[in-house]
Amino acid sequence: MIKFSQVLFLLNAVWTLTRGDADVFCQLGQSCILPCSFQAGDEAVIHWIQQPELTKKQVHSFYHNKDQLDQQDARFKNRTSLFHDQISKGNASLRLTGVMLEDEGRYMCYSSILAGKEEFFVNLKVYAPVQDVNIQHLGNEIICSSDGIYPEPALFWTPDQTDQKIRLTQTEQKLYSIRSSVPSADSMDVTCTVSTPAGSRRATLESTVHENILGTETSISCSNLTPFTMYIWRFNHSEEMVRGTPQGPHSPTEKWQQHIVESSLEKLTLKQLQPNLTGIYTCEVWSDQETSVKSFFLHVTEGKVRSRSMKGLSRQKLIFLFFLSQIII
Repeated sequence: MIKFSQVLFLLNAVWTLTRGDADVFCQLGQSCILPCSFQAGDEAVIHWIQQPELTKKQVHSFYHNKDQLDQQDARFKNRTSLFHDQISKGNASLRLTGVMLEDEGRYMCYSSILAGKEEFFVNLKVYAPVQDVNIQHLGNEIICSSDGIYPEPALFWTPDQTDQKIRLTQTEQKLYSIRSSVPSADSMDVTCTVSTPAGSRRATLESTVHENILGTETSISCSNLTPFTMYIWRFNHSEEMVRGTPQGPHSPTEKWQQHIVESSLEKLTLKQLQPNLTGIYTCEVWSDQETSVKSFFLHVTEGKVRSRSMKGLSRQKLIFLFFLSQIII
């Protein structure tokens, strides 16, 4: 006669444990670890399976004390590995390299030992972070844009802009580009923020006007954004003058060596001012989370010596001065 204790032992001899889902965020193109643990025991078997709606894909298998990859889906070839020295301790985590957007989805980690089996589910969510936000003043518009983002980003302005136009596009690789434009206004300072669930970056545009006498020296103040990773001074938005890192400034480009006295994150000092130096000087500063952009209109005149900042000058007047300078040059 079988005793109750023997029946209870037989029922518990082989058990199945299913655990709820965990969310894991993996950056596009990088390596990522999908966590999974199980009760350590003899003759461990591990299967990682991607579970799309229609067809399951074999991601990685381990049994008989070695990897078994004959049935591995071709998309995961040479991209998966287990922590073999940790399997005996109950670690079945999967390392996935070169993360693709197609990797996004639900994964099952199946593990078993002689005593029973476990199932654990992981939701892999892929993201491509907002790497950079570009902001510039073109014509009678201020334009903000960012590329290579996933998932779908959001964009907003500070101060809030009621008359903004937003265009969202997606490449064949399913990465998003976002672009927004707002009319120029008398307010000189605007901030554009692009965000996803994985994080955000912002860019700030400030505009100032300087007037200086022909042949003199002037200094233009930049940003106090710290800590920073890089800064670039540009002329008329596109022409790079000099760049620098926390280790110090690089040498100015050949054209600007004769005019730049000093360049740093804080300021740019120019000498021997000539009419052809009239234009817009832009200071772009990058940090891990923010991009600061300051634009300065430098008007070189032959009149009475004066050097003043006209912060209150409207954007429309600034544009007029810029195009007037192009006619003079």
